[in-house]
Amino acid sequence: MTRQNGAMTSPDTDAQVVFVGYNAAYLRAIDGSVPGGSVVVLEEPDIIRKRALRDAAARFDCLERIVPVSYQQSAGALDLAADLEARRPVAAVVPGLEYAVPAAAALAEKLGLPGATEQAAQALRDKVRLREACDAGGVRGPRWREIHGPGDLLDFAGDGPVVVKPANRQASVGVQLLDSVDAASAALAWERTSSAAEYEQVPDRHLTWRFLAEERLRGPEFSVEALVRQGEIIFHNITAKTVVPGPYPVELGHLLPAPLGQDTQAAFEAAMRALVAATGYRTGILHAEWILTESGPALVECAGRCPGDYLIDLNDLAYGTRIRLSLIDLLAGRPVTLPRAARQTSAIRFLAAEPGTVTQVAGTDTALALPGVRAAEVDVEAGHEVRPWASSWDRAGHVIAVGPDAETTRRRVLDADAAIRITTSPHTSTD
Repeated sequence: MTRQNGAMTSPDTDAQVVFVGYNAAYLRAIDGSVPGGSVVVLEEPDIIRKRALRDAAARFDCLERIVPVSYQQSAGALDLAADLEARRPVAAVVPGLEYAVPAAAALAEKLGLPGATEQAAQALRDKVRLREACDAGGVRGPRWREIHGPGDLLDFAGDGPVVVKPANRQASVGVQLLDSVDAASAALAWERTSSAAEYEQVPDRHLTWRFLAEERLRGPEFSVEALVRQGEIIFHNITAKTVVPGPYPVELGHLLPAPLGQDTQAAFEAAMRALVAATGYRTGILHAEWILTESGPALVECAGRCPGDYLIDLNDLAYGTRIRLSLIDLLAGRPVTLPRAARQTSAIRFLAAEPGTVTQVAGTDTALALPGVRAAEVDVEAGHEVRPWASSWDRAGHVIAVGPDAETTRRRVLDADAAIRITTSPHTSTD
């Protein structure tokens, strides 16, 4: 099966694609473009139960079955390698979720298929390991330290601003920005970070979490989405990010391609090449987040799977690609042709509402009728509770727009955001 810009030309109906981790958005995007029943998903038994996935195979023509197996901080998926191959040849192993990245890489390696490599995947899943690899490989980043309690945080921070975060979680869960640190704020920050939870995203068994403190860098934030083949970047895009102010750096919006000068673009490209080399990453997709400091791009973190926040959809809208299909081809060792330049710009804005109980949602149809608007989705309805943003899970929906240039697209997505009204009733104290 080969594709030009993600267009399937010759289906291979004998092979199967194995996803580690259930990703409905990915399956929805490829359904109808890969052979029916050609996808198998490996998922944690607890997550199958929590997310009611037992009948998920009936939701997508491409999905044959979901196989229960432990893969988060576990080598359980490797035990299935022989059974998977005996049933049907495996064409590719795809990391469906953040917590699946090491298991997917290890399974691909065992099956002799292209992938990140297990060593690179472990670095991408643990920011302590990533910092160590980047320091050794000359990738610019903040001063940092692994921490084991509030005392470590206080010792590291001194009088300066600091970031405290889990080293191996996702979606900004537990990440905090502190302007200054004393004994009381260190204790509170440690409690909030170390107790961060994701009920539906992790199994019930004990998992090990690590934590680190970092120097708080200043500057605009960007991400780079890149497809990599045998250590060479074959596609990349730079995205401008908007982050909410305050202690929790949740992303409010994205615009791509970012309107940057040639020298700045070249600096990001060089930084990405250095990151690939430092981690030893081989084949797959990278989503690297950077802060553009006065000295150049400094790495915040990097994921080895398709990014969230609809960034793949935004890239597809801007470049005319189907990146999810191209990634499968890359991981199957098949040729992939990708554009070097975008056709247009695209942007997303995440919807916010005052904390409280939702009483009314209005304006979705108005937003969809605006020029360039491609999506307007509200994830809450009357009776739902809206919380202050502490992670990406707290956002109330999104709007997506496209346009011929960055300024037009930015204006269109903000107009769509303004058209939607989520009315809430504030919680009343019972004290």
